[in-house]
Amino acid sequence: MKRFLGLPLSLLLSITFLISACNEAEQPDTAFEYAPEEAAEEFDIEPEQLAFWENIQEHCGNAYDGILADATPYYQTFDADRIRIHVRNCTDTLTHISLHIDDDHSRNLLITKQPGTLQLKHDHRNEDGTEEEITQYGGMAPTPGLETRQIFYADEHTADILPMRNDNFWFIDIMDDETLAYGVHWPKEGNSIRMEFDITQPVEAPPAPWGY
Repeated sequence: MKRFLGLPLSLLLSITFLISACNEAEQPDTAFEYAPEEAAEEFDIEPEQLAFWENIQEHCGNAYDGILADATPYYQTFDADRIRIHVRNCTDTLTHISLHIDDDHSRNLLITKQPGTLQLKHDHRNEDGTEEEITQYGGMAPTPGLETRQIFYADEHTADILPMRNDNFWFIDIMDDETLAYGVHWPKEGNSIRMEFDITQPVEAPPAPWGY
């Protein structure tokens, strides 16, 4: 996988400070119910999922460049000069990863602790900060999963708004010490896409995602 140059330490420290400040900001208006911070101790999740959660949160405050590693023909119209993720907001119950495709800052991956498992939701925003028509799709992870990989099967809300994709599942995979992968499989139609991110080289944080 292609490696990317890092930033000077002083700039990285400045970015980290700004991200810490963002963590105190209010959550955006959304139909999605965030996991309440005060209930963190009530979420009794499996050790493998807790380890996965901690492995992801090790990257809090960092942004990473990525590549389109694999895509079936359905997704090969996807084209971007720059793909970047930013693990930008971490609490005891929320890990917020924004996904930036060139100048499109609409995509957010919201991983939350839920009773007995983890949940992934996709929060999609218009440039004015309002929710897109298709948003908050995703689902729960079957337990226990792996310390380095969790998959999330489409939930009822996803099936309601995307009925053809009711068999979708998304994955977040820490492949090794160098690479984090994110993608989706659509078994019914045989479609899939996978992006891979170089987690050895933090890069400049992108602008805040729309609506945040």
